Amino acid sequence: MNSHPVRRSVLYITAHYIMTYLGYYGLVSTLVVTLSKAAFSAEQIAMLVILFTLTTKAAKIPLAPWLDRMAATSSVLIGCVMAAAGFVLLCAAKDFYLTACALTLSGTGISINALASKQLAAATSDMMENRAKLFSITYIGINIAAAAAAPLALYLVAKGQYQLVLIGIAVSYCIAGIVTFLNFKQLGMKHPGGGAPSFLAYWKLLYLPGIAPFLLINFFCWLLYGQLFNVLALYVSETLALPGKLGWLYSLNALLVIGLQLLVTHYAHRWSGGKPLGIVHSSYATFALAFIMPFILPGYIGALAFVLLFTFAEMMFAPSMDVLLLSLIGKESRAVGYSVLSISTALGESMGGGMGVAIYRWMANHGHASQFWLVLAGLSLLCIAIAYVLQTSSAGLRAQAAGAA
Repeated sequence: MNSHPVRRSVLYITAHYIMTYLGYYGLVSTLVVTLSKAAFSAEQIAMLVILFTLTTKAAKIPLAPWLDRMAATSSVLIGCVMAAAGFVLLCAAKDFYLTACALTLSGTGISINALASKQLAAATSDMMENRAKLFSITYIGINIAAAAAAPLALYLVAKGQYQLVLIGIAVSYCIAGIVTFLNFKQLGMKHPGGGAPSFLAYWKLLYLPGIAPFLLINFFCWLLYGQLFNVLALYVSETLALPGKLGWLYSLNALLVIGLQLLVTHYAHRWSGGKPLGIVHSSYATFALAFIMPFILPGYIGALAFVLLFTFAEMMFAPSMDVLLLSLIGKESRAVGYSVLSISTALGESMGGGMGVAIYRWMANHGHASQFWLVLAGLSLLCIAIAYVLQTSSAGLRAQAAGAA
């Protein structure tokens, strides 16, 4: 394929990510407020939020084998239309059970779209010399959506326009699904082929050389990443007593990704020789440097330096995980592959955040809050050692380390 269809594919998939994540972040930032205005009790709101979160994260697991047998363009359209229908139903829902049905429908649609979008991005990256560049661009799009959606949606909800927010999210998903379906149809994306869907696809994937150790490496990356929105929040709001400045740190994180992701990806690709495992090792080392900053630099400046270095580590490892996964699984069972990757990611981020908060509180209560950052730095260095052992003991990962992705 020549460069013009590749550029068009990159443009279309990036636009799709921006539009759908504008809707997603607009919803998650206002969902509790919207449910509160609908006069649900605190217990009902908690149950509905958990239901929606679990559906968006877990619905892809049983659906992935079926999605691997469908054209990704069709899956995108189905997912987006299903999500849009759920949002419209949520707008009209008045009782608990209808609201639960609406959230389940929209969450399932979001989950389907998430896998199908990854499949389209993977197919586009097949045509590119540096696959990480495509995933970096979509990552930038997600951060743009995150930075823009929440303030706008919260502003409209504060003005009492929460139904307008839901309709706007539904329209965003619907347009994104239809436009992406039509544009990628014109580009002639290949159908994955026949064959009956089977959950044995998960077992076959896990037995591929290098997959199991790769998932563990990914787990540790997200275990470290989980500290950003959990321990950092405690450190700045409680230890430093500067809760009003926490938002600026998260804004800095998003702006750095938007402004520097492509540059970091370009240079990481060059210095690693196109080997994603080398980039992962560098990201672990950068995490270690980031965690040292609050220990050696006092007050808010330490938190600022932490976010700066932490974001560089994030920008290195996030696209590398996509590249490494596709290098290991090839062009088969990509929906199943991304489904398994999402499980590893969710486990790492949730366990990292939860354990980090628990250990930090325990150490802070015993007067050792600053030493907690040294523990995290040590954990990052341990992750480098574990990744090296996994790499040398796995034929699949050794092959990836030996040649460019």
